[in-house]
Amino acid sequence: MADISRNNLSLNFVVSSLIIVVLWSTPPLVSKEWVGNEGLFPGLFFGFLRYILGFLTLFTIVLIQRKIGNLKNILTKHTKSIIFCSLWLVLMIVGQNFSVHYILGGSSSVLLNFNPGLVYLVAPLLFTDETYSSRKSIALVISIFGICLVFLAESDLLVENFTHFLLGNFLGFLSGVAWAGYSLSLKKMFPDESSIEVTSLNLGFAAVFLLIFSLGFEKIPPASSYTLESITGLLIIGVGAAAIAFTLYLQLVQNFGAIYASNIQFLIPLFSLLFAWMFMGEFSSMAIIGGVICAIGVAIITAPIEKKKDEGFK
Repeated sequence: MADISRNNLSLNFVVSSLIIVVLWSTPPLVSKEWVGNEGLFPGLFFGFLRYILGFLTLFTIVLIQRKIGNLKNILTKHTKSIIFCSLWLVLMIVGQNFSVHYILGGSSSVLLNFNPGLVYLVAPLLFTDETYSSRKSIALVISIFGICLVFLAESDLLVENFTHFLLGNFLGFLSGVAWAGYSLSLKKMFPDESSIEVTSLNLGFAAVFLLIFSLGFEKIPPASSYTLESITGLLIIGVGAAAIAFTLYLQLVQNFGAIYASNIQFLIPLFSLLFAWMFMGEFSSMAIIGGVICAIGVAIITAPIEKKKDEGFK
C-alpha cells in the first residue's frame, strides 16, 4: 500500500475534486434559469429526469466498453446494497427539491452541503481507516463557520410564515443527511467495485423510484415543458452533475475515504456564489467571505492526504 507524499496533494484528488465541485455548483443556477421551477418540472419528476439521464450516459459507456457482464454481476451480487444507496439518492432529491418551496434555493443548497460534518462524526465509528484528529476537527469547525455565514447571507430571516421556514430548513438539512448516508454507504458497500457500473445502477434504481413516486403524487409536465433551454439544462445536470460527478465522487470515496471525499463539498457554496456573481449578477460580500472560509477549512483537512490504494481509479 503506497502513500502519497505528505507534502503534496494527489493530482488525481485535486483534478477530480475540482471537476466535481464545478459540476455540482451548476444545478442551482441551471435550475433557476432553465429547468427547476414548478411551471416546467415538479420536484420528483425533475429528480427522475436528472437521474435517468445520468444512468443512460453511464449505461452507454458500459455498452461501449462491453462490460454488461460486469454490470449484471454487480447487480446480482449487490442488489440490496444498490437499492439501499438509491433510496438515499431519492431522499436527497426529496429534501433538496421540496425545501425550495419554503426557503431560498441558496439556503437549501448550503444545508445540503453541511453533510461533510455528519460524515466526519460518523465515519470513524464505522471504518477503522477513518480517524478523528485535532487538525481535522479544527478544519471542520472553520468550514462550518464559513458555511453558516453563507447560510445567513442566503436566508430570508424576515419570514412571514415561520412554519414554512422551519419546514424548508428541515427538508434542506434532510438532504444533507441523505447525502452523508449515501457517502458512508458507498464506502461500506462498494469499496472495490467499478465506479461506473455501481453509479449507473444507483442512478437507475433511484430514477425508477422517483418516477413511481412522481406518477403517484405529481402531474406529469406537458410536452411544451421540453424547450431547447430546458433540455440543455437537463443535459448539464444529468450528464455532468449526475453521471460524471457521481462517478468521480465514488472514486474519491474508494481511494481516499469518506471524510476526504465528502469534505470537498464545503467548496460548492463558494463556487456557486462565484458563478451566480459572474453569470447572473448576484453578489453577497458576507456569503463570499463565508465561502472563502470554507475553502480554508477544506485546504486544512485535505492536506496531506494518504492514498488508500496502489491502483488508479477504477
